[in-house]
Amino acid sequence: MIGNGLKPALEKNAALFNLSAWRYFMRAYRRYGKKLLVYATIASTQSLLVLPVLFLVREAFDTAIPNGNVTLLIWFAVGIILARLISSALVLLMRRMIIRSIKAAVTDMRQGIVAKLYALSRRFHTKKSIDDIHTQVVQDTERVDVMSNALFSGILPAAITSAILFSVLLVLNWQLTALTLLVFPLVTASTWISGKYVKRNVFQFQRAFESFSKGMMFVLRQIDLTRIQGQEEQEKGRQAETLNHLRHSGEQMAFSYALHRQVQTNVFGLSGLIILVVGGMSIANGSMTMGEFIAFYMAAGLLSGQVSSVIGGVPDIITGNESLVTLETLMRDKDIEPYTGTRQLACEGHIELRNIDFAYEDAPILKSVNLTIKPESNLVIVGPNGAGKSTIVSLILGFWKPDGGDILVEGVPLTEVDITYFRRSVGVVMQHPVMFAGSVFDNIAYGYPDVTQEDVAAAAKLAQAHDFITELSDGYGTEVGDGGALLSGGERQKIAIARVLLGKPKFVIFDEPTNHLDTGAIRAILDAVHQSDERPAILTISHDPTVIGYGDEVYELNSAELLKLENTTPNKSDQTNLMSARG
Repeated sequence: MIGNGLKPALEKNAALFNLSAWRYFMRAYRRYGKKLLVYATIASTQSLLVLPVLFLVREAFDTAIPNGNVTLLIWFAVGIILARLISSALVLLMRRMIIRSIKAAVTDMRQGIVAKLYALSRRFHTKKSIDDIHTQVVQDTERVDVMSNALFSGILPAAITSAILFSVLLVLNWQLTALTLLVFPLVTASTWISGKYVKRNVFQFQRAFESFSKGMMFVLRQIDLTRIQGQEEQEKGRQAETLNHLRHSGEQMAFSYALHRQVQTNVFGLSGLIILVVGGMSIANGSMTMGEFIAFYMAAGLLSGQVSSVIGGVPDIITGNESLVTLETLMRDKDIEPYTGTRQLACEGHIELRNIDFAYEDAPILKSVNLTIKPESNLVIVGPNGAGKSTIVSLILGFWKPDGGDILVEGVPLTEVDITYFRRSVGVVMQHPVMFAGSVFDNIAYGYPDVTQEDVAAAAKLAQAHDFITELSDGYGTEVGDGGALLSGGERQKIAIARVLLGKPKFVIFDEPTNHLDTGAIRAILDAVHQSDERPAILTISHDPTVIGYGDEVYELNSAELLKLENTTPNKSDQTNLMSARG
């Protein structure tokens, strides 16, 4: 039984092939289409080599064997072997060229998907499951690769070869050929019916595989959470249920493939029986020689094999079609980044927010917010968790677009600015430091391929990270583990700060620095940055009132409004009272 969640999708996707998805496929192969067609046509010409083979077989049975001419029979055998060798060499050569073009086209497709993922908005990536997208990009592009090989290496050459062999059969005996055509309506009908059955099972298997992939990603990412919560047995049970569903779906899909092949085998077997019976009768009444019959039977067998290749490739095409639908839907998504300006403008530390309004899903986050950041200034924004402080960062970086008001960079509206170029000139230390599996050096130098060891060390010293890095087992070459798991939160934060400072930005944002660093560490880093030759403008945002003393100007965000605080150096008790009164 199909689950309730699958029924609407199956009904919507009822057609055997999706035209929109195949238009996407054709665009992906636009650069290689002519080459592939030429290669497939040349590959299919090897079928012409069957003509001398059929002639030699006919002569062997009608001339050499009846006359006992062993020498002639041997020469016929040598000719048949040479024709087969030439045919095989031609097939291999063209297959190599086809595979090369397919791999190039699939690579282009994958690169286009990567580019699309970067073009999609923060909203898209916030709403979508990373695990689902990962499965789609990796598994679905691989299925398209398999389908492409089936189409261009198998189905297309086989279709052309079938046309040639059919012409040969007409020449050999058009009456017998016409009689075998009676089977083709049955072939078409059985292919359509079994194809729809295959499509249904492929769709269910792909959804089950996505659930399996998502579950495995959860297991790998959340092992610590599962252990802390004592949920190992429950999680194993949940994954076992997913795996059993995948097994059942896989069995159904594999059986549908086998059923499809067996149906076609038996249908084509019927045509073979017609040829055998009618051909035998023709030999008996003298209207056909034994050699002519065997030549026709061989040609018909070859044609049956080629048509079987075409129809046998249908499951791969159906599987690829389902993946194409998924990928084309992703590529068609219109939720792209909100800024498309082209003016390449680097930030020198002058940012203005004018009357900014912003709501997320009808929930007001910011109302008439005004903020001016000047070069070398030091601003602090405080406020309770969920007040919208990080939203201000996202708006400045162009991840979101305000519902009202303007954002200006160096006096230029952000809508006119090349957002990627602008972001490269801004340093952002997020509240959850992003680390990847690699060395300390790799993590600091990410985005700066030409930096030296001295450049990285200088940035680490500004971030107060150099001392602890040199004490690690391999210094800057120490592996940090997936997500920086081998480091403490404070160490990860300092490395993230070093990465930002390596680019010597004129504007730096610290988002919740007290999450992983104490007051003394933050003060030391800020003092070092202020005293550096490239003193940037700094914006620090936090829910912690102790950061109030870090800024020359301090603002509080509460109830969607941003207010400037006059007293920027309160003592600790005053800070606590201030935040509790406003929170």
